[in-house]
Amino acid sequence: MGRSSPTVGEVFGKLPALETERLVLRRVRLADAEDVFAYASDPEVTRYLSWETHRSVEDSREFLRSLLERYRKGEPASWGLVYKASGRFVGTGGFDAGVWTEHARAEVGCVISGEVSGLGLGTEALRAMISFGFKELGLNRVEARCVSGNVASARIMEKADMTHEGTAREKEFSKGAYRDMESYAILRRDYHPA
Repeated sequence: MGRSSPTVGEVFGKLPALETERLVLRRVRLADAEDVFAYASDPEVTRYLSWETHRSVEDSREFLRSLLERYRKGEPASWGLVYKASGRFVGTGGFDAGVWTEHARAEVGCVISGEVSGLGLGTEALRAMISFGFKELGLNRVEARCVSGNVASARIMEKADMTHEGTAREKEFSKGAYRDMESYAILRRDYHPA
């Protein structure tokens, strides 16, 4: 690899806050549970996601506890997305367990509350994470994917200048069925900050 990259623990053990025009990307807190439940209990929001719709605030607390434990261990974990206009926690986004130390690539993803869908916040968050990946993690490639038919997610990736690389047929088994996945990526050489 052409650049030295920080270790997973160095980055995620001290995950820094990021700020965009309309969002603050910060570490999650247990106090975010009610806001997480507000979107994670919405079947329309979770329709294309691999995880089940939250049935109780305790499901949301458990999710947040798992992220807090990942921070503690220095493992890849998501940021909480806070919409500046309302001060509300409206989603999460971040990097999956990456392999950037060997291949300088990692996968990113996010979920946004239905109450703010259509405002471009998903694209704004994704762009911030892509920038972080190239500038702070030393990545050469940032990848993302969505279930075929998830037009909103595909559009977010396209607006963030990611290239559609293909469809992986029946790649994942989720919610009782094999699902086709759409793959997207952006390379460092194609990245142009807005």
